[in-house]
Amino acid sequence: MASEMMQKVGSWAFVLGLIIAVVMGFVGTGGMTLWILAVLGLIVGLLNVTGKESHLFLVASIAFLVSAQGLNVVWDALKPYVSNIMIFVAPAAAVVALKALYDIAKEE
Repeated sequence: MASEMMQKVGSWAFVLGLIIAVVMGFVGTGGMTLWILAVLGLIVGLLNVTGKESHLFLVASIAFLVSAQGLNVVWDALKPYVSNIMIFVAPAAAVVALKALYDIAKEE
């Protein structure tokens, strides 16, 4: 029951983070929005990505973050949207990467 609730919180944090990132790309990003996106990203990394999903999530996150950097250079018009999503995805990727490193270290 508790893990179901945590999974729902993680799923809603993911959806909410993406919505905020895109909407704030239209409106403009303030300092508080960046913190909210970063915190939601941490929540997603902690609650929404399981051990089985961590490899795929990390590969997808790395691919997105690298391609987003390229998009920022090519299309300046996309910068607010892509930057907000990067701020949201990066903390989640960092948490999942740390969890994966911890799992690898404890197995040995």
